[in-house]
Amino acid sequence: MNWLDGLRAKILFDEPLSRRTTLRVGPRARLWVEPDSLSDLSALLKKAKSRHKDYLVIGCGSKLLIKKKAVALAIHLNSFDFKQCRIEQDELIAGAGLSLPHLLKTAYDNGLGGLEFLSGIPASLGGAIMLNAGVSWPARVEIGELVRELKVIDKSGVSKTLDKKSLRFGYRHSNLKGYIIVSARLKLLRGRKKDIKLKMKEFLDYRRRTQELSYASAGCAFKNPEGVSSGRLIDLCGLKGRSVGGAAISLKHANFIVNTGKASSSDILALMDLAKEEVKKRFGIALEPEIRII
Repeated sequence: MNWLDGLRAKILFDEPLSRRTTLRVGPRARLWVEPDSLSDLSALLKKAKSRHKDYLVIGCGSKLLIKKKAVALAIHLNSFDFKQCRIEQDELIAGAGLSLPHLLKTAYDNGLGGLEFLSGIPASLGGAIMLNAGVSWPARVEIGELVRELKVIDKSGVSKTLDKKSLRFGYRHSNLKGYIIVSARLKLLRGRKKDIKLKMKEFLDYRRRTQELSYASAGCAFKNPEGVSSGRLIDLCGLKGRSVGGAAISLKHANFIVNTGKASSSDILALMDLAKEEVKKRFGIALEPEIRII
């Protein structure tokens, strides 16, 4: 790959993206690149732009369904530079490539609370912020509320710092679509470690009780319409257990579409289309995907 000469990065060819998403489906990435540092990421983006190459940034792949037949370039922030984490008083500064379990452990080890609601979510920090990950039980709380500052890089390879005033977060939404998140500064709360641990356990137990964790999935397939649960609507349409190929609507949580074996992207999309069609027909409600579909 002559155009990548001089780039410090781990580079894989024809990497199966089914290994890189929690749904365990996807095509191959002709190039899978893990830059060593921010400067290498910047260089990669500049090279890609000059050659008009599209790219896909993949973290833990937990909210991602790729229907494309192939991906030319996949970028993954997996080096030490993108996984560093440090504490400054009651703030936690961490790289976007850090997984949420590691993030929560660091906060807990330092007696910092506020992140417990993220327990059990298989995502990276960058992905969680991009989609404003959160829960609605027992009350709605989202990670965007904790973000004080972000370091980002745009498609031209130019990095900048965004303060809280320039950030906009909504339900599974942010105004960060044009950027790659590099690192974040989070405002947390000092607390007793035993209380933090108890809250983490409560959220983890809730997920185990209510969500489908026995099969590969991308979590909730659809956003919840105002005042109602998408899972409840799909259930009332009698769609629990409905399958297409190797994909099925979970018997435990109807808003989870699971890979029971050898599902394809088209199998999962067919079930999503079925759920949208039936809910629209019965309730007049248009379901909006929570999964990012590429």
